[in-house]
Amino acid sequence: MEQNFGKGRPFSLGVEEEFQIVGRESHELVSRIDEILSEVEDEEEHEGRFKPELLQSVVEVATNVADSVDEAMEDLKGLRARLRDAAAERDALIASAGTHPFSRYEHQEVTELPRYLELLEDMRWVAERELIFGLHVHVGVASPDTAIACANAARTFLPELLAFSVNSPFWQARPTGLASTRTKVFEAFPRSGLPPAFSSYEEFELLVERAVKTKSFPDYTYIWWDLRPHPRLGTIELRICDAQTRLDSVTALVALTQSLVATLAAAFDAGEKPALQPVTLVDENKWRAARDGLEAHLIDLEHDTEHPARDALLALVERCEPAARRLGCAAELESVESVLARGTGADEQLRVYEETESLLAVAQWIAQETVRGL
Repeated sequence: MEQNFGKGRPFSLGVEEEFQIVGRESHELVSRIDEILSEVEDEEEHEGRFKPELLQSVVEVATNVADSVDEAMEDLKGLRARLRDAAAERDALIASAGTHPFSRYEHQEVTELPRYLELLEDMRWVAERELIFGLHVHVGVASPDTAIACANAARTFLPELLAFSVNSPFWQARPTGLASTRTKVFEAFPRSGLPPAFSSYEEFELLVERAVKTKSFPDYTYIWWDLRPHPRLGTIELRICDAQTRLDSVTALVALTQSLVATLAAAFDAGEKPALQPVTLVDENKWRAARDGLEAHLIDLEHDTEHPARDALLALVERCEPAARRLGCAAELESVESVLARGTGADEQLRVYEETESLLAVAQWIAQETVRGL
């Protein structure tokens, strides 16, 4: 298995966002990925950076490899702006949230590429329901062993990242009572959810080798855990977050993710061995975060007590501050507190719904805020 750990700058970044394509007037999801890609296909600077997904009403953007949070966010801001303009040429808008407030999965068209057609054949109804949108953050690490150590340790903090990023309180035209409906929809996929802990990189390699040999999947990119090593890119990829409406929320999440990985890598280099927390209790925290977002009471796994999700995030920020200063993203990490004060995307969507009693108003708000300030 090809692996490129350590070939880039330490803790370099790549960010991927999945956007909704919605009609200008209806704000319903529309299947226009091919039309939008045709608007940018001849632009050399954007080659390979706008991508289709399983359903034709979804478009993914990917930054170049960035050395800093600021560089990644400038790139992402430019990608959002270009995508906005390309959609406008096709009488469409882009919107960013973990789910669409009212569009139905039965009405979506599948992207006719071999990977997606094979997925549909293999997973059937499970794949048909995948009308969800995420934010993925890649962080470069120095070696395969560092990747496994950081992935094992970071698993414990995935619920905090989810609580901060919840942005999908609606599904199929109804409030679900969950802050992150996307999380529960995606858990129907095989090889999703929390990753296992590995004793070594070789154990991860052996798992992939056996799965490929037994025709379980073609390669490791068909593993959709909330966090996974990505050997070909030389990163660990954190995948648990809902797509974010506001760019400043993305900034805070990227800074927190980069700083967390750097913190855990430094501990590994110093010979520290973090306690591997029971996956059942980490999963309990994930459930609480998906249900209640920042209002959740999470288990403090070091003391077997409960604490508010906001307190857990502030403690995580404090833990990551030294690494953030080294990486030059201390100011971006501090912006976590601003988001905590304002509330999550799920909080904001629900406020709009309570004020208007209109899911259309929610969809309009998402589309407007997605491109604000570009």
